[in-house]
Amino acid sequence: MNPARTFGPDLASRTFTGYWVYIAGPIAGAVLALGIAFILRGRGGDKAALAAAQGELFTEGYESGKS
Repeated sequence: MNPARTFGPDLASRTFTGYWVYIAGPIAGAVLALGIAFILRGRGGDKAALAAAQGELFTEGYESGKS
């Protein structure tokens, strides 16, 4: 599965039939990871998450009069 070891002989014979794995594998892994993250964490984008992404500390909503 090391493309560096297979590239030389494939270049000489001009057969690149097995290289689709090196393109499809990372793309499929990224899509799978995105799907799992969405299932586990949800859509996101709430007020506290947006504030934390901007670098604000103590992003929980404080309302005066409530403890």
